[in-house]
Amino acid sequence: MPHLPDFTPDSLRRRLASWVAGRREGPRPASPPAPVEVSPERLVEVGREADRVEALRLEAHTDPTSGLPNRRHFVGLLGSVLGQGAAPERSLLLLRALNLAALRLQTGSEAVERRLALIGEALEAYPQHVPGAFAGRLNDSDFALCLPAAGVAEETARTLLEALRATPAAGPGAIELVIGAADDLRAGLPGDALAAADLALAQAEAAGPFSIEIHTAGGAVLGEQVWRSRIAEALQEGRATLGEFPVSDAHGRVLHLECPLRLQLEPGGPFREAQRWLAMATRSRLLPRVDLTAIELALLASERDARARCVHVGAASLTTPGFVAEVRQRLQAQPEAARRLLVDVGEGVWLERALPRLADAAVAWRACGVRLGVEHAGASMHALARLAGVGLDHVRIEARFVRGAAADPAVRAFAAGLVGLVHGMGLTLVAEGVDDDADLQALFGAGFDAATGPAVRQR
Repeated sequence: MPHLPDFTPDSLRRRLASWVAGRREGPRPASPPAPVEVSPERLVEVGREADRVEALRLEAHTDPTSGLPNRRHFVGLLGSVLGQGAAPERSLLLLRALNLAALRLQTGSEAVERRLALIGEALEAYPQHVPGAFAGRLNDSDFALCLPAAGVAEETARTLLEALRATPAAGPGAIELVIGAADDLRAGLPGDALAAADLALAQAEAAGPFSIEIHTAGGAVLGEQVWRSRIAEALQEGRATLGEFPVSDAHGRVLHLECPLRLQLEPGGPFREAQRWLAMATRSRLLPRVDLTAIELALLASERDARARCVHVGAASLTTPGFVAEVRQRLQAQPEAARRLLVDVGEGVWLERALPRLADAAVAWRACGVRLGVEHAGASMHALARLAGVGLDHVRIEARFVRGAAADPAVRAFAAGLVGLVHGMGLTLVAEGVDDDADLQALFGAGFDAATGPAVRQR
């Protein structure tokens, strides 16, 4: 029986002990995947390709006048943060220009576009200085700003209007603005949040130019200590399970199962998806325990049915002392199952900090037959290019970056650019969360190797 850390749940200790006691000597592990060799010249080519695909990403996901995320991309961001039930509350502001048509007749479209660009600059200042904030342009007349806090909507709206009225954007004779906001938003659907803010916006518009209307959602939330206790107890008592979703290729063959971890936060209650508790698990420094549990469950399941499974590991776990070695011990204890395991690490700020440890994990885990990749990718092509030569096997692109590929030529061009960039790095490319069959066909047509999501499950 390999050494297990103190925080290993008793239930998993018993299951592992039972397996070790009853196992028989199996065949020797297959040779590990060959490391991906990337020459300095190829790294330069990857960097150039990243520049080209980054330009395609901007064309597909940003508004050309303001430089802000377009509606589709903003709504995708909003859905991501509102899906995190344990994450901090949010405020959503909608800003509307009332007189664009008349102003274009008076001053010309070019002058109006310059003023709209100034509004975009003012909104973009918030994401630049407030971590977790993001802005967008929803349509010709409407802008949006999401802030990672409650109780700040009214002050932000007044400050923003005052600042814009001091510029040519909304000064005398320029664009007339109103702001409606939904404050203290919690978990939910982006459409509900937008509807709440839009109701406030309609009331502000009825009140006249430069009016502000704020609606407060509110609602009780659990404290950090309660969340920590519930998560820790669920892990300790073995109240954890894996979801199973097929990842298929263009011919419909299931390549492996994507297996997100779910926790039963209350005895006898439902098993909750990670978006409900993962943010608090990270804040409470429980993420390594969460990730080890997912790996152990996947190894045990693959021992039973010999199916390949993919689990998710937070980049923050990689920086935890001893984590990479603890995972390797589990892989070495179950070599057959280890060769059927895929591990995805989430892209983002944490991954940038953890790149050296990701390289260590690639060496240690791939030697056991594990295939390693990054998930939720697509926000930055330059960040993606920095993964060349780290020792990965695949990249998964977040759904919001390729949604609309069938109908939008810009998104389709970006998808094709992604294929060239990722394949040029020697990696396979997977689309996450594809929910439209036409998009699925378009992505396979562009060269994606595999996909997951509702459209895949319905085939």
